[in-house]
Amino acid sequence: MNREIGASDEASAVEQTDVSQPVWLQASLADLEGLAFESPIAASNSADSRDLGDLFRAAADKGQDGPAVRMFRMLSAAAGMMLRSKEKSEPFGPMAVFADGRRSPIPADFRGPLQQVLEAAADLAKHPALKARLADLCWSLDRKKGRLALAAIAAYVDIVKGVDDGSLVFKFDKGQGALKHDARDHLRRALQISKAVGWDKPESMLAREVAVQLRGRAMQKALPNPAFWFSDLDLDFGISDPAVIGKDIETLIAGLPSGSDGHGVIDLWRLAARAYHLAKNEDDKHRAQTAAAEQFVLMAEGQPMAMLASSLLSDAISELHGVPGKKDRRRELRHRLIDVQAGIAEEMSPFSYPLDLEDIAREVERTMDRPTLRDKFFVFAALDQSPDPAKLAADASQSIREHPLSSLFGASHHDREGKVVHRTDGGGLGDGGDESAIRDHIARHESIRRQITVSGQIEVARQSIARDHLLSDDVFAHLLIHSPFVPSDLVRTFSRGFLRFFQGDFVSGLYILTPLLESSLRHLLKANGHDVTIFDDSTQTQQDRTISSLFEQMRGELSTIFGSAIMTDIEGVFLKKPGPYLRHALSHGLLHDGDPYGHDAIYSCWLIFRLCLLPLFPYRDQLHLPFDEPAHLEPA
Repeated sequence: MNREIGASDEASAVEQTDVSQPVWLQASLADLEGLAFESPIAASNSADSRDLGDLFRAAADKGQDGPAVRMFRMLSAAAGMMLRSKEKSEPFGPMAVFADGRRSPIPADFRGPLQQVLEAAADLAKHPALKARLADLCWSLDRKKGRLALAAIAAYVDIVKGVDDGSLVFKFDKGQGALKHDARDHLRRALQISKAVGWDKPESMLAREVAVQLRGRAMQKALPNPAFWFSDLDLDFGISDPAVIGKDIETLIAGLPSGSDGHGVIDLWRLAARAYHLAKNEDDKHRAQTAAAEQFVLMAEGQPMAMLASSLLSDAISELHGVPGKKDRRRELRHRLIDVQAGIAEEMSPFSYPLDLEDIAREVERTMDRPTLRDKFFVFAALDQSPDPAKLAADASQSIREHPLSSLFGASHHDREGKVVHRTDGGGLGDGGDESAIRDHIARHESIRRQITVSGQIEVARQSIARDHLLSDDVFAHLLIHSPFVPSDLVRTFSRGFLRFFQGDFVSGLYILTPLLESSLRHLLKANGHDVTIFDDSTQTQQDRTISSLFEQMRGELSTIFGSAIMTDIEGVFLKKPGPYLRHALSHGLLHDGDPYGHDAIYSCWLIFRLCLLPLFPYRDQLHLPFDEPAHLEPA
């Protein structure tokens, strides 16, 4: 568990980025001569180098500028970095990263003259946590320093042993010696270095022995979490016989009391399956997978919430994937899943957020006050613009950085029947490593944008046009015949779709216009000299590409015609999950009676109308529509 980032951490980050040359970057070998640099941590029994970093910072804050202050701040910067034992290529990361780009120190900051200072301090250091950090950092910066790599391994092992005998402690230590995840992380780092510099070095062999001892003790004491941690570590580095580890895990599970954490039991069964897989014992692997699946089923049976129960059953079915002889069981669980999902709709209560669109609507009414229907059509098509995809991604990343809890966990997207139709992964800090979470953020923000655009602009303008003008197929046909977006043999069909849309018959408008989008895209590509067919070698036949194939295989050509913003808008409305996915839903009969009246469907019809008129904007003054005068109807 990462400690909270306090004011001192933020001060360190500000010091590094706001000042042209932070004090700690000025440390030199001369500052180290004759300095008892470990004096601030002499009385500390902490096994965590970050605690030592706090002590060095506190000592520096008490002194004036000088050799001791420079050294203490440099050691604070080195010791304060976060150990990321799972990432062997980048084992140390900044303790703090802020939304404006500021951060605390990282290894790259120590390149250059500071490496010599670090090396000298690593040789002299006595405290195991400090020695491990300094030696490891030196070796990470220069892999030729094999001597320091071995020193780091030995120091990490000393930390684990010290925690085990009580001479060193981790924060929030609650006993159990070294059977804790912090010790596991330090041991993992020692084994990573061992793999790089020599698996049979004495220091490496000692690290392996300690790992095996701790795994055995966790099994003997029947501690599920430590047993998982150190068995996983053992398997990662291939220290023990994986078949033995698998059997040990099964024995541990069999002895767990009833009521034990179900997810913990599943993790253990999965780890056993992994162990048997490494041992090439497929029968035992499948047995462990089946046991994990049945644990999911057991948890689902005791879960009163339909949404959670359906998620557990879905996991059980997934767990049985690839297990021989389980076809009937998977079918049985799928039927049960469908039954459970029927109760999800009752649990999903809607919520609303009031938004005053009166000012927007009033402005649209003013904008629509044009003398001719032609002008109103062009104003209608220009009510909104497709957003820049780069800005959408940047805004989503920024939102994740500023509000990381909003995307920390993955999400499942359900249809109205409760089926999971899409899943998004959890995000990090919006730094590019969370693409799925960024897409989810974009989809949510775009849904809100479409809703505001439809409610405050599109519907206001559409109703204004329908109220003041007598519309007909001929009116739209006279306009669309000039649009290169509309194939000449589909002008009347497009016209009927837009007539129904403007009249408020959104069912007819949506079902007519959505399939026509695909036809128009092929039409434009062919007009620009591109082949939009696929040749089937086996049947010697040609087929037109579908809209999905066009976006996958001819995206560059489409982007040249439409630009990336419109391309992204089309995808977000018609083709991609998470999102309304209208083209698929409409084509496969998945829409319900109310869906065409939703903001996504109305926006989609408006978007197609906009695409039809975009090429005509430069020539709008030359276009004339029949009966192009407002229809002022007398009340009955």
